[in-house]
Amino acid sequence: MGVRLRFERPTRTTCRGSAMRPTRPPWPGLAKPLEALVFLLPLIVFSEVVSVGLSSEALSASSGRVVSFHLLRIFFGLFGSTGILMPALAVVGILLGAQVASRRPWKVRWSAVVLLPVEAVGLALPLILLNHWVQLAGVGDSVADGLGAAALGVGAGIYEELIFRLVLISIVVVIGSDLLGRPRDWTLVAGVLLSALLFAAHHHPPVGADPFDAGRFVFRTLAGGYLGGVFVLRGYGSAAGTHAAYNLVVLWLS
Repeated sequence: MGVRLRFERPTRTTCRGSAMRPTRPPWPGLAKPLEALVFLLPLIVFSEVVSVGLSSEALSASSGRVVSFHLLRIFFGLFGSTGILMPALAVVGILLGAQVASRRPWKVRWSAVVLLPVEAVGLALPLILLNHWVQLAGVGDSVADGLGAAALGVGAGIYEELIFRLVLISIVVVIGSDLLGRPRDWTLVAGVLLSALLFAAHHHPPVGADPFDAGRFVFRTLAGGYLGGVFVLRGYGSAAGTHAAYNLVVLWLS
C-alpha cells in the first residue's frame, strides 16, 4: 500500500552540512506491528472465547453493539468465507502483513508491549471524562453488565478500530494523497473526520440498532475523532487498546 500505516512513527531527518542526521521522534516507544499483535492477541482470544460461550439468545441480544464484527463477516462472506473466526484472523493477518512490510526485525520489545496497556488506559481517560460529562445532560454511552458485555466491549474496540481507523483512514490517504496528489496532512485530517462521522452513524439504523439521538451522535463523533487522532499519532494497537479500555471502564463504572 502507498500509505504508511501508523504502527510505528518514521524517524525524521535534518540536514546539517552534507550529512543527514536522524532526530528522535517526539514520542518514542511506538509499538511495531508484531508488538501490537502480542498486546492485542490475549484480548482477541478473550473476546472470541467468551462470545462463543454465550448462548445464542444472549449473543443475538447484545452483539448488535459490535456491528463492525458483523460487517467484517458479511465482507468475508462475499468471498465464501463465513467462519466466525474470520474477523479475528483478519486482525492477525493484517498485523503480520504490516510487520513484513515494515522490514523491521521480528523481535519483540517487551517494554513496548508493557507500555501499550498503560498508554491505552491513560488515553482512555479523556473519553471517560467526556462520557461522564455528557451523561450529566442525559447523553453518553452506557453498556450492559456481565462477562459477555466485557467481551463484546473488547471486541468492539478491536474491530471498530480496524474498520474505521486502520482501513478507512488508510483508504482515504491512498486515494487523496497517492492518487489525487493532495497534501498528506489534509488527507489525514479528512480521513479522521470521515471515520468519526461514519463511526457515529454506524451505531444507528439502518446499520446499527440504537435509535438515533442527536446528542449521542455528537458524542460518538467526538469520540471517533479522538480515537482517529490516537491512531494517526500512536498507531492501531494504541487506538484499539484505548477503545477497549474505555468500554471496560464504562462497564465497570455502570
